[in-house]
Amino acid sequence: MRPPRLALKATALLAALGLSLTACGGSGVASPNTESAQSAGDPVQGGTLTYAEVTPIDNWQTQAARFYEKANVLNSVLDRLTYFDAEQGKLVGWIASGFTSNEAKTQYTFTIRDGVTFSNGTALDAKAVKANLDALGLGIKDAQIQPNVDFSAYKSSKVLDGNKVQVTLKRPDANFLRATSSVTAGLVAPETLKLDNAGQSAISKIVGSGPFVFASEKPDEEVVFSARDDYAWAPQGAQNPGAPYLDELVIKYLPEVAHRAGAAQSGQVDLVRGLQPVDEQVLKSGGGQVFAAQGVDLTTNNASVRIGSGQLADAKVRQALQVGIDRQALKDTVLSDSYVISASILNHKAPGFVDFSAELAYDPARSKELLDEAGWVPGPDGIRQKDGKKLEVTVASSNNSVVIKPAFELIEQQWREIGVKLVNRAADNTFLTSALVDDKVEFFGTRQFAYGGLGPVFGPANNTQTLNADEELNELFTREQAATTEQEHLKLIGEEQRALVLDKALTLVLWDEVQVYGAHSGTHVDFTSGTAPIFQGAWKSGK
Repeated sequence: MRPPRLALKATALLAALGLSLTACGGSGVASPNTESAQSAGDPVQGGTLTYAEVTPIDNWQTQAARFYEKANVLNSVLDRLTYFDAEQGKLVGWIASGFTSNEAKTQYTFTIRDGVTFSNGTALDAKAVKANLDALGLGIKDAQIQPNVDFSAYKSSKVLDGNKVQVTLKRPDANFLRATSSVTAGLVAPETLKLDNAGQSAISKIVGSGPFVFASEKPDEEVVFSARDDYAWAPQGAQNPGAPYLDELVIKYLPEVAHRAGAAQSGQVDLVRGLQPVDEQVLKSGGGQVFAAQGVDLTTNNASVRIGSGQLADAKVRQALQVGIDRQALKDTVLSDSYVISASILNHKAPGFVDFSAELAYDPARSKELLDEAGWVPGPDGIRQKDGKKLEVTVASSNNSVVIKPAFELIEQQWREIGVKLVNRAADNTFLTSALVDDKVEFFGTRQFAYGGLGPVFGPANNTQTLNADEELNELFTREQAATTEQEHLKLIGEEQRALVLDKALTLVLWDEVQVYGAHSGTHVDFTSGTAPIFQGAWKSGK
Protein backbone atom coordinates (compact mmCIF):
# COMPACT_ATOMS: atom_id res chain seq x y z
CA MET A 1 0.00 0.00 0.00
CA ARG A 2 2.85 2.43 0.75
CA PRO A 3 4.47 2.97 -2.69
CA PRO A 4 1.21 3.81 -4.57
CA ARG A 5 0.19 6.14 -1.76
CA LEU A 6 3.52 7.99 -1.94
CA ALA A 7 3.24 8.31 -5.70
CA LEU A 8 -0.24 9.81 -5.40
CA LYS A 9 1.02 12.37 -2.92
CA ALA A 10 4.04 13.31 -5.01
CA THR A 11 1.78 14.02 -7.99
CA ALA A 12 -0.55 16.09 -5.84
CA LEU A 13 2.39 18.02 -4.36
CA LEU A 14 3.76 18.91 -7.80
CA ALA A 15 0.33 20.13 -8.85
CA ALA A 16 0.09 22.28 -5.75
CA LEU A 17 3.45 24.03 -6.05
CA GLY A 18 1.96 26.99 -7.88
CA LEU A 19 -0.86 27.52 -5.38
CA SER A 20 -0.90 30.06 -2.59
CA LEU A 21 -1.04 28.94 1.03
CA THR A 22 -4.62 28.21 2.11
CA ALA A 23 -6.30 27.62 5.43
CA CYS A 24 -6.03 23.93 4.86
CA GLY A 25 -2.27 24.25 4.69
CA GLY A 26 -1.58 26.64 7.50
CA SER A 27 -3.59 29.84 7.63
CA GLY A 28 -3.78 29.56 11.39
CA VAL A 29 -0.01 30.02 11.83
CA ALA A 30 0.96 33.60 12.50
CA SER A 31 4.34 33.45 14.17
CA PRO A 32 7.29 35.15 12.43
CA ASN A 33 9.65 32.94 14.40
CA THR A 34 8.79 29.66 12.72
CA GLU A 35 9.61 28.06 9.41
CA SER A 36 6.63 27.21 7.22
CA ALA A 37 6.27 23.54 6.33
CA GLN A 38 6.14 24.65 2.69
CA SER A 39 9.71 25.93 2.78
CA ALA A 40 11.15 22.95 4.58
CA GLY A 41 11.46 20.57 1.65
CA ASP A 42 9.32 17.68 0.47
CA PRO A 43 7.15 15.95 3.09
CA VAL A 44 8.58 12.76 4.56
CA GLN A 45 6.40 9.68 4.38
CA GLY A 46 5.69 7.58 7.49
CA GLY A 47 6.48 7.72 11.17
CA THR A 48 4.62 8.45 14.40
CA LEU A 49 3.83 11.93 15.64
CA THR A 50 3.32 12.34 19.38
CA TYR A 51 1.12 15.26 20.40
CA ALA A 52 0.70 16.37 24.02
CA GLU A 53 -2.57 17.91 25.12
CA VAL A 54 -3.15 19.75 28.39
CA THR A 55 -5.64 17.44 30.13
CA PRO A 56 -7.18 14.01 29.54
CA ILE A 57 -10.51 13.82 27.74
CA ASP A 58 -13.43 11.92 29.25
CA ASN A 59 -16.19 12.79 26.77
CA TRP A 60 -15.63 12.63 23.03
CA GLN A 61 -19.24 13.22 21.95
CA THR A 62 -19.11 15.37 18.83
CA GLN A 63 -21.30 18.24 19.96
CA ALA A 64 -19.33 18.51 23.20
CA ALA A 65 -16.15 19.36 21.26
CA ARG A 66 -16.15 23.02 22.31
CA PHE A 67 -12.90 22.67 24.21
CA TYR A 68 -9.49 22.49 22.58
CA GLU A 69 -8.63 19.16 24.21
CA LYS A 70 -11.43 17.51 22.22
CA ALA A 71 -11.61 19.64 19.10
CA ASN A 72 -7.87 19.41 18.41
CA VAL A 73 -8.10 15.62 18.20
CA LEU A 74 -11.55 15.18 16.63
CA ASN A 75 -10.47 17.58 13.88
CA SER A 76 -8.46 14.67 12.45
CA VAL A 77 -11.14 12.03 13.01
CA LEU A 78 -14.28 13.78 11.75
CA ASP A 79 -14.79 15.59 8.46
CA ARG A 80 -17.31 18.42 8.00
CA LEU A 81 -19.53 19.62 5.19
CA THR A 82 -17.48 22.82 4.74
CA TYR A 83 -14.09 24.27 5.69
CA PHE A 84 -13.25 27.87 6.51
CA ASP A 85 -10.28 29.11 4.49
CA ALA A 86 -8.88 31.94 6.59
CA GLU A 87 -6.49 33.12 3.87
CA GLN A 88 -9.40 33.72 1.51
CA GLY A 89 -11.78 34.61 4.32
CA LYS A 90 -14.48 32.31 3.01
CA LEU A 91 -15.96 28.84 3.20
CA VAL A 92 -14.82 26.18 0.76
CA GLY A 93 -16.17 22.72 0.07
CA TRP A 94 -15.22 19.60 1.97
CA ILE A 95 -17.67 16.72 2.13
CA ALA A 96 -20.05 19.08 0.37
CA SER A 97 -18.57 19.79 -3.05
CA GLY A 98 -20.97 22.70 -3.40
CA PHE A 99 -23.61 24.58 -1.43
CA THR A 100 -26.27 27.19 -2.17
CA SER A 101 -29.00 29.03 -0.27
CA ASN A 102 -32.24 30.75 -1.10
CA GLU A 103 -32.39 34.54 -0.92
CA ALA A 104 -34.09 34.52 2.49
CA LYS A 105 -31.34 32.35 4.04
CA THR A 106 -33.94 29.87 5.24
CA GLN A 107 -33.02 27.02 2.91
CA TYR A 108 -29.60 25.55 2.08
CA THR A 109 -28.74 22.82 -0.40
CA PHE A 110 -25.55 20.76 -0.17
CA THR A 111 -24.15 18.59 -2.96
CA ILE A 112 -22.33 15.66 -1.36
CA ARG A 113 -19.04 14.41 -2.80
CA ASP A 114 -19.03 10.98 -4.40
CA GLY A 115 -16.88 8.16 -3.11
CA VAL A 116 -16.53 9.27 0.53
CA THR A 117 -16.71 6.52 3.15
CA PHE A 118 -16.61 6.26 6.89
CA SER A 119 -13.78 4.18 8.34
CA ASN A 120 -16.12 1.17 8.71
CA GLY A 121 -16.82 1.19 4.97
CA THR A 122 -20.28 2.81 5.20
CA ALA A 123 -20.91 5.43 2.52
CA LEU A 124 -20.95 9.06 3.60
CA ASP A 125 -23.79 9.92 1.27
CA ALA A 126 -26.74 12.30 1.38
CA LYS A 127 -28.70 9.94 3.63
CA ALA A 128 -25.89 9.86 6.19
CA VAL A 129 -25.55 13.66 6.03
CA LYS A 130 -29.28 14.07 6.70
CA ALA A 131 -29.02 11.79 9.75
CA ASN A 132 -26.16 13.92 11.08
CA LEU A 133 -27.96 17.21 10.43
CA ASP A 134 -31.05 15.94 12.26
CA ALA A 135 -28.88 15.02 15.24
CA LEU A 136 -27.16 18.40 15.19
CA GLY A 137 -30.33 20.41 14.78
CA LEU A 138 -32.80 18.39 16.82
CA GLY A 139 -30.62 16.46 19.23
CA ILE A 140 -30.97 12.76 19.99
CA LYS A 141 -33.57 12.35 22.70
CA ASP A 142 -32.95 8.65 23.41
CA ALA A 143 -29.24 9.33 23.92
CA GLN A 144 -29.89 12.48 25.96
CA ILE A 145 -27.90 14.58 23.49
CA GLN A 146 -29.03 18.17 23.16
CA PRO A 147 -29.12 20.06 19.84
CA ASN A 148 -26.01 21.92 18.74
CA VAL A 149 -26.40 25.58 19.80
CA ASP A 150 -25.07 26.75 16.42
CA PHE A 151 -27.96 24.92 14.71
CA SER A 152 -30.76 26.53 16.75
CA ALA A 153 -32.58 27.62 13.57
CA TYR A 154 -32.64 24.10 12.11
CA LYS A 155 -36.08 22.69 11.27
CA SER A 156 -35.62 19.73 8.93
CA SER A 157 -33.75 18.32 5.96
CA LYS A 158 -34.47 15.98 3.08
CA VAL A 159 -32.52 14.02 0.51
CA LEU A 160 -32.87 15.18 -3.09
CA ASP A 161 -31.90 13.49 -6.33
CA GLY A 162 -28.26 13.66 -7.31
CA ASN A 163 -26.85 13.07 -3.81
CA LYS A 164 -28.07 16.41 -2.48
CA VAL A 165 -29.43 17.43 0.92
CA GLN A 166 -31.81 20.35 1.35
CA VAL A 167 -32.00 21.98 4.78
CA THR A 168 -34.95 24.08 5.91
CA LEU A 169 -34.57 26.52 8.80
CA LYS A 170 -37.25 27.83 11.17
CA ARG A 171 -36.00 31.38 10.65
CA PRO A 172 -33.33 33.16 8.63
CA ASP A 173 -29.80 32.42 9.82
CA ALA A 174 -26.93 33.99 7.91
CA ASN A 175 -24.45 32.10 10.13
CA PHE A 176 -25.80 28.58 9.63
CA LEU A 177 -23.52 27.77 6.73
CA ARG A 178 -20.39 28.81 8.59
CA ALA A 179 -21.43 26.62 11.53
CA THR A 180 -21.20 23.55 9.29
CA SER A 181 -17.40 23.99 9.32
CA SER A 182 -17.16 23.58 13.10
CA VAL A 183 -15.63 20.49 14.68
CA THR A 184 -18.84 20.30 16.73
CA ALA A 185 -20.57 19.65 13.39
CA GLY A 186 -18.28 16.72 12.62
CA LEU A 187 -19.93 13.93 10.64
CA VAL A 188 -20.17 10.47 12.19
CA ALA A 189 -21.42 7.18 10.79
CA PRO A 190 -25.15 6.45 11.18
CA GLU A 191 -24.16 3.51 13.39
CA THR A 192 -22.56 5.95 15.85
CA LEU A 193 -25.73 8.04 15.99
CA LYS A 194 -27.64 4.96 17.16
CA LEU A 195 -25.46 4.49 20.25
CA ASP A 196 -26.44 5.67 23.71
CA ASN A 197 -24.77 8.67 25.33
CA ALA A 198 -21.90 6.62 26.74
CA GLY A 199 -21.27 5.02 23.37
CA GLN A 200 -21.20 8.34 21.53
CA SER A 201 -18.83 9.70 24.17
CA ALA A 202 -16.29 6.87 23.80
CA ILE A 203 -13.55 7.54 21.26
CA SER A 204 -13.25 3.80 20.58
CA LYS A 205 -16.84 3.72 19.28
CA ILE A 206 -16.93 6.94 17.27
CA VAL A 207 -16.74 6.19 13.55
CA GLY A 208 -15.80 9.11 11.33
CA SER A 209 -14.62 9.67 7.76
CA GLY A 210 -11.48 11.56 8.73
CA PRO A 211 -7.83 10.79 7.94
CA PHE A 212 -7.16 9.06 11.28
CA VAL A 213 -8.91 6.10 12.92
CA PHE A 214 -8.93 4.98 16.54
CA ALA A 215 -6.43 2.20 17.27
CA SER A 216 -6.02 1.92 21.06
CA GLU A 217 -6.40 3.77 24.33
CA LYS A 218 -4.88 3.87 27.82
CA PRO A 219 -7.36 5.92 29.89
CA ASP A 220 -5.89 9.19 31.18
CA GLU A 221 -2.56 8.37 29.50
CA GLU A 222 -2.77 8.18 25.72
CA VAL A 223 -4.93 7.54 22.67
CA VAL A 224 -3.42 6.10 19.48
CA PHE A 225 -4.80 6.64 15.97
CA SER A 226 -3.79 4.99 12.69
CA ALA A 227 -3.73 6.76 9.33
CA ARG A 228 -6.29 5.86 6.67
CA ASP A 229 -4.46 4.83 3.52
CA ASP A 230 -7.60 5.33 1.44
CA TYR A 231 -8.37 8.88 2.61
CA ALA A 232 -8.83 11.05 -0.51
CA TRP A 233 -11.24 13.90 0.30
CA ALA A 234 -9.43 16.68 2.12
CA PRO A 235 -10.95 20.20 1.95
CA GLN A 236 -10.73 22.08 -1.33
CA GLY A 237 -7.28 23.64 -1.73
CA ALA A 238 -5.55 21.43 0.84
CA GLN A 239 -1.79 21.15 0.46
CA ASN A 240 -2.18 17.40 0.93
CA PRO A 241 -5.38 16.25 -0.78
CA GLY A 242 -5.05 12.61 0.24
CA ALA A 243 -3.99 10.26 3.00
CA PRO A 244 -1.80 11.45 5.89
CA TYR A 245 1.95 11.42 5.51
CA LEU A 246 2.18 9.97 9.00
CA ASP A 247 1.52 6.33 9.83
CA GLU A 248 0.36 6.98 13.36
CA LEU A 249 -0.76 9.75 15.70
CA VAL A 250 -0.33 9.40 19.47
CA ILE A 251 -2.13 11.74 21.86
CA LYS A 252 -0.57 12.07 25.31
CA TYR A 253 -1.29 14.44 28.21
CA LEU A 254 1.11 16.91 29.81
CA PRO A 255 -0.67 19.02 32.45
CA GLU A 256 2.55 20.43 33.93
CA VAL A 257 3.06 23.70 32.05
CA ALA A 258 6.70 24.00 33.12
CA HIS A 259 7.57 20.69 31.43
CA ARG A 260 6.09 21.38 28.01
CA ALA A 261 8.97 23.25 26.39
CA GLY A 262 11.50 20.70 27.59
CA ALA A 263 9.44 17.80 26.31
CA ALA A 264 9.26 19.37 22.85
CA GLN A 265 12.93 20.33 22.75
CA SER A 266 14.13 16.89 23.80
CA GLY A 267 11.84 15.10 21.37
CA GLN A 268 9.80 13.34 24.05
CA VAL A 269 6.86 14.83 22.17
CA ASP A 270 6.75 16.28 18.68
CA LEU A 271 4.13 18.92 19.44
CA VAL A 272 2.60 20.31 22.63
CA ARG A 273 -0.14 22.87 23.25
CA GLY A 274 -0.11 25.54 25.95
CA LEU A 275 3.40 26.97 25.94
CA GLN A 276 3.88 29.80 28.42
CA PRO A 277 5.53 33.03 27.16
CA VAL A 278 8.61 32.67 29.33
CA ASP A 279 9.42 29.34 27.64
CA GLU A 280 9.02 30.47 24.04
CA GLN A 281 12.47 31.99 23.63
CA VAL A 282 14.05 29.16 25.62
CA LEU A 283 12.59 26.59 23.24
CA LYS A 284 13.61 28.51 20.11
CA SER A 285 17.12 29.08 21.45
CA GLY A 286 17.45 25.35 22.02
CA GLY A 287 16.55 24.52 18.44
CA GLY A 288 12.85 23.94 18.94
CA GLN A 289 9.93 25.70 17.28
CA VAL A 290 7.09 27.93 18.46
CA PHE A 291 3.81 28.03 16.53
CA ALA A 292 1.23 30.73 17.24
CA ALA A 293 -2.05 29.41 15.86
CA GLN A 294 -4.55 32.25 15.47
CA GLY A 295 -8.11 31.64 16.62
CA VAL A 296 -9.93 33.27 13.72
CA ASP A 297 -13.04 31.25 14.55
CA LEU A 298 -13.13 32.58 18.11
CA THR A 299 -13.83 35.80 19.92
CA THR A 300 -10.86 37.59 21.38
CA ASN A 301 -9.85 36.89 24.95
CA ASN A 302 -12.11 39.17 26.93
CA ALA A 303 -13.71 39.91 30.26
CA SER A 304 -17.42 39.62 29.61
CA VAL A 305 -19.46 41.83 31.91
CA ARG A 306 -22.23 40.74 34.26
CA ILE A 307 -24.30 43.50 35.91
CA GLY A 308 -26.23 41.50 38.49
CA SER A 309 -24.31 42.98 41.43
CA GLY A 310 -25.19 46.51 40.34
CA GLN A 311 -21.58 47.64 40.43
CA LEU A 312 -21.37 47.78 36.64
CA ALA A 313 -24.97 48.72 35.83
CA ASP A 314 -23.89 52.13 34.51
CA ALA A 315 -22.34 51.97 31.03
CA LYS A 316 -19.97 54.80 31.99
CA VAL A 317 -18.36 52.58 34.61
CA ARG A 318 -17.88 49.80 32.08
CA GLN A 319 -16.46 52.27 29.55
CA ALA A 320 -14.09 53.59 32.21
CA LEU A 321 -12.75 50.10 32.84
CA GLN A 322 -12.38 49.51 29.10
CA VAL A 323 -10.00 52.44 28.59
CA GLY A 324 -8.45 51.81 31.99
CA ILE A 325 -6.60 48.78 30.59
CA ASP A 326 -3.10 49.37 29.24
CA ARG A 327 -3.06 46.63 26.62
CA GLN A 328 0.44 47.43 25.37
CA ALA A 329 1.79 47.04 28.90
CA LEU A 330 -0.12 43.76 29.08
CA LYS A 331 1.68 42.48 26.00
CA ASP A 332 5.08 43.82 27.08
CA THR A 333 4.81 42.45 30.62
CA VAL A 334 2.73 39.27 30.50
CA LEU A 335 2.45 38.13 26.90
CA SER A 336 4.91 37.69 23.99
CA ASP A 337 5.25 38.37 20.28
CA SER A 338 2.92 35.44 19.67
CA TYR A 339 0.02 37.55 20.93
CA VAL A 340 -1.82 40.37 19.15
CA ILE A 341 -3.54 43.08 21.20
CA SER A 342 -7.30 43.10 20.64
CA ALA A 343 -8.95 45.90 18.71
CA SER A 344 -12.47 44.44 18.87
CA ILE A 345 -14.32 41.38 20.15
CA LEU A 346 -13.42 39.64 16.87
CA ASN A 347 -9.96 38.51 15.84
CA HIS A 348 -8.20 40.83 13.35
CA LYS A 349 -8.56 38.20 10.58
CA ALA A 350 -12.21 37.40 11.22
CA PRO A 351 -14.73 38.38 8.51
CA GLY A 352 -16.38 41.68 9.45
CA PHE A 353 -13.68 42.73 11.94
CA VAL A 354 -13.82 46.45 12.82
CA ASP A 355 -10.73 48.16 14.25
CA PHE A 356 -11.50 50.10 17.46
CA SER A 357 -7.88 50.37 18.57
CA ALA A 358 -8.00 54.19 18.69
CA GLU A 359 -11.08 54.17 20.93
CA LEU A 360 -9.50 51.47 23.14
CA ALA A 361 -6.26 53.39 23.76
CA TYR A 362 -5.18 53.50 27.41
CA ASP A 363 -6.60 56.68 28.94
CA PRO A 364 -6.68 56.65 32.77
CA ALA A 365 -7.63 60.34 32.85
CA ARG A 366 -10.73 59.60 30.80
CA SER A 367 -11.46 56.62 33.07
CA LYS A 368 -11.47 58.88 36.10
CA GLU A 369 -13.74 61.40 34.35
CA LEU A 370 -16.26 58.70 33.50
CA LEU A 371 -16.23 57.33 37.03
CA ASP A 372 -16.71 60.83 38.42
CA GLU A 373 -19.68 61.34 36.07
CA ALA A 374 -21.16 58.04 37.25
CA GLY A 375 -21.01 59.27 40.86
CA TRP A 376 -18.15 57.10 42.10
CA VAL A 377 -15.78 59.22 44.23
CA PRO A 378 -12.41 58.24 45.71
CA GLY A 379 -12.59 56.93 49.28
CA PRO A 380 -9.97 57.24 52.06
CA ASP A 381 -8.12 54.17 50.79
CA GLY A 382 -8.26 55.33 47.15
CA ILE A 383 -11.04 52.89 46.16
CA ARG A 384 -14.06 54.70 44.81
CA GLN A 385 -17.35 54.67 46.69
CA LYS A 386 -20.99 55.39 45.99
CA ASP A 387 -23.98 55.11 48.32
CA GLY A 388 -21.77 53.52 50.96
CA LYS A 389 -20.46 50.78 48.66
CA LYS A 390 -16.96 50.34 47.32
CA LEU A 391 -16.31 49.84 43.62
CA GLU A 392 -15.05 46.29 44.02
CA VAL A 393 -15.46 43.74 41.20
CA THR A 394 -14.49 40.09 40.72
CA VAL A 395 -13.23 38.16 37.69
CA ALA A 396 -13.56 34.41 37.21
CA SER A 397 -12.08 32.21 34.49
CA SER A 398 -10.86 28.68 33.84
CA ASN A 399 -7.20 27.76 34.07
CA ASN A 400 -7.04 26.67 30.43
CA SER A 401 -4.99 29.72 29.44
CA VAL A 402 -1.42 29.90 30.75
CA VAL A 403 -1.50 33.72 30.74
CA ILE A 404 -4.96 34.51 32.08
CA LYS A 405 -4.09 34.81 35.78
CA PRO A 406 -0.99 37.01 35.39
CA ALA A 407 -2.88 39.15 32.86
CA PHE A 408 -5.57 39.98 35.39
CA GLU A 409 -2.91 40.56 38.05
CA LEU A 410 -1.57 43.40 35.90
CA ILE A 411 -5.09 44.71 35.19
CA GLU A 412 -5.71 44.66 38.95
CA GLN A 413 -2.80 47.07 39.38
CA GLN A 414 -3.96 49.31 36.52
CA TRP A 415 -7.51 49.58 37.83
CA ARG A 416 -6.36 50.38 41.33
CA GLU A 417 -4.80 53.55 39.88
CA ILE A 418 -8.26 54.73 38.80
CA GLY A 419 -9.86 53.71 42.08
CA VAL A 420 -11.28 50.28 41.28
CA LYS A 421 -10.53 47.12 43.25
CA LEU A 422 -10.38 43.88 41.26
CA VAL A 423 -10.61 40.55 43.06
CA ASN A 424 -8.66 38.17 40.81
CA ARG A 425 -10.13 34.65 40.77
CA ALA A 426 -8.87 33.90 37.27
CA ALA A 427 -7.65 30.32 36.73
CA ASP A 428 -9.56 29.15 39.83
CA ASN A 429 -11.64 26.30 38.42
CA THR A 430 -13.31 25.57 41.75
CA PHE A 431 -14.60 29.14 42.00
CA LEU A 432 -15.52 29.14 38.31
CA THR A 433 -18.06 26.35 38.74
CA SER A 434 -20.39 28.54 40.77
CA ALA A 435 -19.39 31.82 39.08
CA LEU A 436 -20.55 30.64 35.66
CA VAL A 437 -24.19 31.00 36.68
CA ASP A 438 -23.80 33.84 39.18
CA ASP A 439 -24.56 37.23 37.63
CA LYS A 440 -23.14 38.90 40.73
CA VAL A 441 -19.64 37.85 39.67
CA GLU A 442 -18.94 40.87 37.51
CA PHE A 443 -16.48 39.45 34.97
CA PHE A 444 -16.07 36.16 33.15
CA GLY A 445 -12.69 35.86 31.45
CA THR A 446 -13.17 33.80 28.31
CA ARG A 447 -13.11 33.35 24.56
CA GLN A 448 -15.79 31.51 22.62
CA PHE A 449 -16.26 30.11 19.14
CA ALA A 450 -18.24 32.61 17.05
CA TYR A 451 -19.07 31.39 13.55
CA GLY A 452 -20.07 34.65 11.91
CA GLY A 453 -22.29 36.87 14.03
CA LEU A 454 -22.11 37.37 17.79
CA GLY A 455 -25.74 36.64 18.64
CA PRO A 456 -25.30 32.94 19.48
CA VAL A 457 -22.56 33.87 21.98
CA PHE A 458 -23.98 37.00 23.63
CA GLY A 459 -27.67 36.79 22.81
CA PRO A 460 -29.48 34.19 24.95
CA ALA A 461 -30.48 35.25 28.46
CA ASN A 462 -28.66 32.21 29.87
CA ASN A 463 -25.41 32.78 27.96
CA THR A 464 -22.31 32.36 30.07
CA GLN A 465 -20.77 35.57 28.74
CA THR A 466 -22.86 38.40 30.14
CA LEU A 467 -25.80 36.56 31.74
CA ASN A 468 -27.78 39.58 30.52
CA ALA A 469 -30.72 39.79 28.16
CA ASP A 470 -30.21 43.19 26.55
CA GLU A 471 -33.27 43.88 24.38
CA GLU A 472 -31.50 46.33 22.07
CA LEU A 473 -28.63 43.93 21.50
CA ASN A 474 -30.92 40.98 20.90
CA GLU A 475 -32.86 42.99 18.35
CA LEU A 476 -29.56 43.74 16.60
CA PHE A 477 -28.55 40.08 16.77
CA THR A 478 -31.87 39.09 15.18
CA ARG A 479 -31.40 41.54 12.31
CA GLU A 480 -27.86 40.30 11.74
CA GLN A 481 -28.95 36.66 11.52
CA ALA A 482 -31.70 37.62 9.07
CA ALA A 483 -29.33 39.48 6.73
CA THR A 484 -29.73 38.25 3.17
CA THR A 485 -26.62 39.77 1.56
CA GLU A 486 -22.97 39.58 2.57
CA GLN A 487 -22.70 43.38 2.58
CA GLU A 488 -25.64 43.76 4.95
CA HIS A 489 -24.40 40.90 7.13
CA LEU A 490 -20.92 42.41 7.55
CA LYS A 491 -22.39 45.83 8.28
CA LEU A 492 -24.53 44.41 11.10
CA ILE A 493 -21.59 42.42 12.49
CA GLY A 494 -19.77 45.75 12.70
CA GLU A 495 -22.69 47.27 14.60
CA GLU A 496 -22.66 44.32 17.00
CA GLN A 497 -18.98 44.88 17.71
CA ARG A 498 -19.45 48.62 18.34
CA ALA A 499 -22.35 47.99 20.70
CA LEU A 500 -20.55 45.28 22.68
CA VAL A 501 -17.13 46.93 22.88
CA LEU A 502 -17.81 50.68 22.94
CA ASP A 503 -21.41 51.81 23.34
CA LYS A 504 -22.49 49.27 25.94
CA ALA A 505 -19.00 48.03 26.89
CA LEU A 506 -20.34 44.62 27.82
CA THR A 507 -17.05 42.98 26.94
CA LEU A 508 -13.58 44.26 27.85
CA VAL A 509 -11.32 42.96 25.08
CA LEU A 510 -7.72 41.96 25.79
CA TRP A 511 -5.86 39.99 23.08
CA ASP A 512 -6.76 38.03 19.97
CA GLU A 513 -7.23 34.37 20.70
CA VAL A 514 -4.12 32.36 19.94
CA GLN A 515 -2.93 28.94 21.00
CA VAL A 516 0.83 28.75 21.35
CA TYR A 517 2.37 25.38 20.53
CA GLY A 518 5.88 24.13 21.13
CA ALA A 519 7.41 21.70 18.65
CA HIS A 520 10.51 19.60 18.13
CA SER A 521 12.86 20.83 15.41
CA GLY A 522 11.77 18.14 12.96
CA THR A 523 8.02 18.69 13.25
CA HIS A 524 6.14 20.20 10.31
CA VAL A 525 2.51 21.10 10.98
CA ASP A 526 -0.02 23.78 10.16
CA PHE A 527 -3.27 24.77 11.86
CA THR A 528 -6.93 25.45 11.15
CA SER A 529 -8.66 28.78 11.78
CA GLY A 530 -9.87 27.21 15.03
CA THR A 531 -6.22 26.63 16.13
CA ALA A 532 -6.39 22.83 15.69
CA PRO A 533 -3.29 21.05 14.32
CA ILE A 534 -3.79 19.66 10.81
CA PHE A 535 -2.31 16.22 11.38
CA GLN A 536 -3.48 15.04 7.95
CA GLY A 537 -0.81 17.30 6.42
CA ALA A 538 1.80 16.99 9.19
CA TRP A 539 5.11 15.20 8.79
CA LYS A 540 8.47 14.72 10.51
CA SER A 541 11.93 15.31 9.10
CA GLY A 542 15.04 13.54 10.28
CA LYS A 543 16.40 16.48 12.29
